[in-house]
Amino acid sequence: MSISARLPVRLKSLTPPQINYYNDKHRFLIISAGRRARKTLIGGRKVLNHAIENETQRYFLGAPTRQQAKDIFWKRLMQDTRLLRKDVSRGELVVTLMNNAEIAIVGLDRPERIEGQEWHGCHITEMGNVKPDAWDENIRPALADTGGFAILDGVPEGRNHYYERALYACDQAIPETKQYHGAYHDCKKDSEWAFYTWFSADVLSKSEIEHAKLQLDPRTYRQEYEGSFESYAGLAYYAFGEHNFMDLERDWGSAIHVGMDFNVNPMTATLGSIRGDRYWQWGEIWLEHSNTMEMCEKLMEYVDDSKEIIIYPDSTGKSEHSNASKSDIAILNQAGFEVRANPSNPFQVDRINAVNSLMVDRGQQTRYLVNPKNCPKTVNDWNKVESTDDGRIDRSQEKQMLTHMSSAAGYLIAYNWPVRQQDIEMSKRW
Repeated sequence: MSISARLPVRLKSLTPPQINYYNDKHRFLIISAGRRARKTLIGGRKVLNHAIENETQRYFLGAPTRQQAKDIFWKRLMQDTRLLRKDVSRGELVVTLMNNAEIAIVGLDRPERIEGQEWHGCHITEMGNVKPDAWDENIRPALADTGGFAILDGVPEGRNHYYERALYACDQAIPETKQYHGAYHDCKKDSEWAFYTWFSADVLSKSEIEHAKLQLDPRTYRQEYEGSFESYAGLAYYAFGEHNFMDLERDWGSAIHVGMDFNVNPMTATLGSIRGDRYWQWGEIWLEHSNTMEMCEKLMEYVDDSKEIIIYPDSTGKSEHSNASKSDIAILNQAGFEVRANPSNPFQVDRINAVNSLMVDRGQQTRYLVNPKNCPKTVNDWNKVESTDDGRIDRSQEKQMLTHMSSAAGYLIAYNWPVRQQDIEMSKRW
C-alpha cells in the first residue's frame, strides 16, 4: 500500500481563510488567528504533508517550552502518523516515517537545541512567548542551508517581537480583519513572507463566543479571540476601580485562600475567600526583610489548623535558594498548608489579563472585590503598577516597593481563573 493511501483523516469544515492558509506556498507564514481557531491544527498538518512528500527530510514542531510542545503536538502527531511511521523515540520525541522523513517535537526555552542539525521546515506555535532573539539567532539560521520553511502562529502577546514580525510580513500595516473573511497580506517588500488571521467566532459556536465575552474584559477578548495586537503600555490593571471596593470581612466558615509572592523585601500575601467564581480579598500580609518561615508563622495567627489555609504561590519557589536548605514551596508543605501551584508561572501578560478579566468582564460585572481599608498595599499596586508595550510588568517599579502585592494576588487568580487553557484535544469533526 502506498504512503498516500494511509494519510490521516481529512480536515473538515475549513473556512475560506483556513483553506487559503492550508494551501499557501510562501516560505514564511505569520498566523495570528484567535484562540481555538484551528491555526495550530492546520500548521501541524502542513508540516506532516511536507514530510510525507519528501523522503529523508527533517522537520520540527516547536513551542516556548518542551512540555508545552509535547502537550500541544505529540498526541496528535502519534495519531496522524499511526499508519505512516516506522519508528518512534518517545524520549527524544521524534517520529520517523516509512520514507525516512523525521518530525521532532522541540521546546524553544533552549533554542540552541535546534542548532547544528539539518532542518527542512518547522511550525512554531505561541510564537509571542518564544524568546525574542530566537528567530534571528537560532531558528532562521537553522533553515538557511536547506531553504526550509517556517510557520509562526500564536495569539498576539501585546506589541512585542511577534508583532514586529507580523508588521514585517504586512509591509508595516496589519490589515483589518473581517468576520468570515479574516485578513491576508502578501508581503511586497519580501516575497517569502505572508500574513493570515481570522476570528475565533468564525469557527466556534455562538454559545462559546458569548461565554468568552462574559468572562473576559474587552481588550483581552479582542486579543484572545480576534487575534488583535493590543497595546499594553500604561496601567497594567486598567480594569480596577471603585466598583471593586467593598467593606469585606473574613468568612469564618470557609478556608482562607492566599496568593503569595516569594521575596525577601517585601514578602507578600493576599488573604481572601473564594465564592463560586469570585475572589473576595479581605486582608493582606506585608513582611519586610523576611522569609518563608516567618510568613508561615504569620499565617498561623489566622487559624488553629494549617489545613484551613490554601496557598497559590509563585511557582519559582520550587527551586532551592542559596540561603535556604529547602525550597519555599517545600517549607509551605511542611508547615501543613495546602499548596496549589502550576508547574511553572503563567506568562506575565496572561496573568495580567486574568486579573483584569476578573475585575470587570465584558458585561461590566466584577468577580473580584477588595476591602480597601484592610488591603492598602494591594490597592496601591492595582492603581500604580504599569506594563510595558509588550504586556510585561515594568520591573523598574520594584524600587518603589510596587508589583509584589499584585503579583501575589495574580498567582491566585491566574491559577483559578486562567484566560488561557491549552487546547490539546481538538474537536473530532476537525
